[in-house]
Amino acid sequence: MNRKQWMATAATVVLSGSLLAGCGGGGGNTATTGNGTGNQAGTAASGQPVTITFYEAMSGALGTELKTLTNDFEQQNPNIKVQLIFNGSYTTQQQKLTAAIASHTEPTIAQVQETWETEYYNDGLLQPLQNLLPAATVNDLIPIWKDDSSYNGTLVSVPFNKSDYVLYYNTDDFKKAGITAPPTTWDELEKDAILLTQKAGVPGLGIQANWYTFEMLLNQAGGQDLNADQTKAAFNDAAGQSALSFMRKLVIDDKAATVIGQNAYLSDGFNTNAYAMDLDTVAALSFINNPNTHFKVAPLPKGVKAAVPTAGTNIVLFKSASQAQQQAAAKYIDFLISKENTIKWAEATGYLPVRQSALTDPSWTSFVQAHPNQGVGPAELKDAYFSPRLAALNSGMTQATTQIGNCLAGQQSVSDTLNKMESAINQALAGQ
Repeated sequence: MNRKQWMATAATVVLSGSLLAGCGGGGGNTATTGNGTGNQAGTAASGQPVTITFYEAMSGALGTELKTLTNDFEQQNPNIKVQLIFNGSYTTQQQKLTAAIASHTEPTIAQVQETWETEYYNDGLLQPLQNLLPAATVNDLIPIWKDDSSYNGTLVSVPFNKSDYVLYYNTDDFKKAGITAPPTTWDELEKDAILLTQKAGVPGLGIQANWYTFEMLLNQAGGQDLNADQTKAAFNDAAGQSALSFMRKLVIDDKAATVIGQNAYLSDGFNTNAYAMDLDTVAALSFINNPNTHFKVAPLPKGVKAAVPTAGTNIVLFKSASQAQQQAAAKYIDFLISKENTIKWAEATGYLPVRQSALTDPSWTSFVQAHPNQGVGPAELKDAYFSPRLAALNSGMTQATTQIGNCLAGQQSVSDTLNKMESAINQALAGQ
């Protein structure tokens, strides 16, 4: 999408109404209002005051911690002012960015999801961070997220609020069902879900009938989303059959899993003991706060192999920023993801540290010893993957999610569903 196309869509986007709740709800940090612009503030002279703007979508405790870190940075760097512009949710964040790009008022930096980042990168809007950050920082990034933030071997963004998926299980329900250990395989997950449904009085598993759940199971079944050059769907095969059949069996045949609404959060239902297990990101830890819900976290059960999806956003720097703002932004970004601060962020929010050195630092290892649930996610990163970073996939994934929902509602077969999903993805990739 070029800048003219951004402007063509902005008339609708800029009129978007109320802000949606982000990542489980809660009020955000106090935001600086107004649009940020890369050319609005700051001078090129070293040491003179400079203002940078940061479009972010961290609500509740997440926003509070981001504000704390930002205040610490400003105290250490009194000539740099960071305006946090809170946009409420990722949906609203994308809409605000689209409008800002169309009106040439981009923020200095922003949280972005990978598909947006790819689009912005392809449109020449982003300033790569490879040569703006210290080499020690770049080389210390956790490999899966360094790859996710790189294009053609160059680091374009940095990982920020990153997570991976784990199994959450209610320990009281497990005791009622006589289960002594969490499931480690699909077979065990199914057996435990059935037993929990029978003995604990709640559905054994809560799941989302969407593309991302299917994609996770597809990878665990040994399959892949797309072909090697990412031009065609590649999931309508034995692995795809296995993944979708497993979802359908849990819901329809076993009646051991309940499907939550498309706009609902798994953590909300787990927090109220609406089900005994779910597969969710480690970031959900900060939203499970019911004192009557006793739970633990375990690695994802595996299929023919272990495969762990990652989630969260990266931080990008827009080229429209002045040289002084780019330098200030790089300093702020390096501060946010320093070893010390990525540990602080992880401890406060449930997200994961993004630097390799952080995982072996005594402050993190002692924290994990006291909070073992937060040590599960990092241990899974050896089996982590990230989804294809293609903006063209978005419409296809939405349609595929609809088909998955129809399948789990018993309205169509697994084979028919995979055929319709394949058609939707192929049409999206072809730009139809």
